[in-house]
Amino acid sequence: MNNPIEQDVLLKIVSLEKTFMQGGRKLTIFQNLDMKLEAGEFVALVGPSGAGKSTLLQIAGLLDSATAGKIIINQQETQKFNDAQRTKLRLDFIGFVYQFHHLLPEFSALENVAMPQIIAGIEKGEAKDKAADILETLGLGERLEHRPGMLSGGEQQRVAIARALVNDPKLLFADEPTGNLDPDTSAEVFDILMQQVRKRGIGALVATHNLGLADQMDRALELKNGKILPF
Repeated sequence: MNNPIEQDVLLKIVSLEKTFMQGGRKLTIFQNLDMKLEAGEFVALVGPSGAGKSTLLQIAGLLDSATAGKIIINQQETQKFNDAQRTKLRLDFIGFVYQFHHLLPEFSALENVAMPQIIAGIEKGEAKDKAADILETLGLGERLEHRPGMLSGGEQQRVAIARALVNDPKLLFADEPTGNLDPDTSAEVFDILMQQVRKRGIGALVATHNLGLADQMDRALELKNGKILPF
């Protein structure tokens, strides 16, 4: 039975540990790390370079594995999931936005955004219709057939945001989503991302070095010495 107190908790990390072997020594990245993210929260993850922000997002998003601890997503303990279960949960529940857009250069903006829908088993025409709707919402209605190389940096990142949203995720991870953009474009892309998170009631965890952007979010967490601290 679901715990009613936890119903709005999309992500819960409990006693997370992550270690690597480097040069014959054990390197500890996280130790007894705990955090929660609720539906509708827009949360900044800050910390110095090398603190492990990207690694934490990858583990929380089931793209990497922890050494110990629990990753609970939508009240499901995922540490015992097999690859197929992890892939399905990512596809159905999680969206990702990265600093570099990682768009496929040989495909149009429309095709890049439709792809997660097609992978999820949606009919191609329906997938393209939904992709077009989201791209138009993000101000890219006249860029549907443009390939990434024909788009500006800000437009490419908006396509990446559309791709992350097309499967209607409840949980969004963004790793320096504006870090590769000039200040004006960065502010524009951040506003679009925030509007979509608010509109959709998504829980979002955003790694950023930009403290000005962090100040605009609901709260900020600092990753320091392998643990999460209020910022």
